[in-house]
Amino acid sequence: MMSEFYRDPKIFVIVVLLILALAAPLFLPDAFVFLIGLTYLFIILAISWDVIVGYTGQVNLGHTVFVGIGAYTTALLQVPSRFEGTFLNALAGIPQPPVFISILLGGIVAAFVGFVIGVITLRLKGYYFALVTAVLPLVFIQFLYVWSDIFGGEEGFSVGLERALAPDSTGKYYIAFGLMVISIITLYFILRSSIGYKFRAVRDDEILAESVGIDIVKYKVLSFVISSFFAGLAGAAFVHYRITVGPSLFDIPLMLLIILAAVIGGLGTLYGPILGGFIIYLMKNWWLKSISGISAILPINDEVILYTILIIVAILAPHGIWSYIRLGVNKISGKAVR
Repeated sequence: MMSEFYRDPKIFVIVVLLILALAAPLFLPDAFVFLIGLTYLFIILAISWDVIVGYTGQVNLGHTVFVGIGAYTTALLQVPSRFEGTFLNALAGIPQPPVFISILLGGIVAAFVGFVIGVITLRLKGYYFALVTAVLPLVFIQFLYVWSDIFGGEEGFSVGLERALAPDSTGKYYIAFGLMVISIITLYFILRSSIGYKFRAVRDDEILAESVGIDIVKYKVLSFVISSFFAGLAGAAFVHYRITVGPSLFDIPLMLLIILAAVIGGLGTLYGPILGGFIIYLMKNWWLKSISGISAILPINDEVILYTILIIVAILAPHGIWSYIRLGVNKISGKAVR
């Protein structure tokens, strides 16, 4: 049994990647360490979106709503003075919780809002649900502008250096890495449990799932709540990583980046969005910066290249690049592809 454990290519690759991730800050420049830490938080967003879309089959185009809710929840808990002189003046004196408690509360508040929205909207089927969720970020962004005294409007506001995840980039990196690992492990066990199998049943055939006694609305809402919680958790962590909160965490470009990461990696696989999130976020914020000279000659930018890659992958690898990696790993280990 133990010999099989050590010979399993998947286990070997995971161990090697963990060692490389833990050692990375020792030999990478500080700026890269900071960026890769942000990438770990983005991966949480990609895998959380995959829970509702890849595993339950419900196309959520408003995932950034929960990112933003988690972000603003923790920011306002840490800077309650934003409420002074507003109609919520009574909240200005609330005690500030520890940073990690406020991050957790960001996830919980996002999950609660997800529950309310899910109960209302998840009875809709097909494109109707997708259209409703697509409007949600626009609605919530308007709240930021209307109540700019509280939320800071277009510029947002800072939570202060003293409320950072850690005093330096290396500390932030390891905390972000820890949050990502905990999120992946938690979702792994959820999705491998009976709950995860019921999510897949709803995705594959709602009528058949309902006929065997699965409450499809209940499991749609549950997947939506789980997805919302981890999105809110990552959004809250983003705030304490970057020290600031703003409308960009609600915005459409972030939503498109999440979709790109999950689809290119492979929906409904968990590992696919991890790989896709790592590639896409670094490509967007690091590798594609080198084409700035090309954009002066050709009418292209980061988004054009990313969406071109999406089209190519959709044609050549419709199930995502992880499907080919898994096929290769299973061939090496002599196992049947599942």
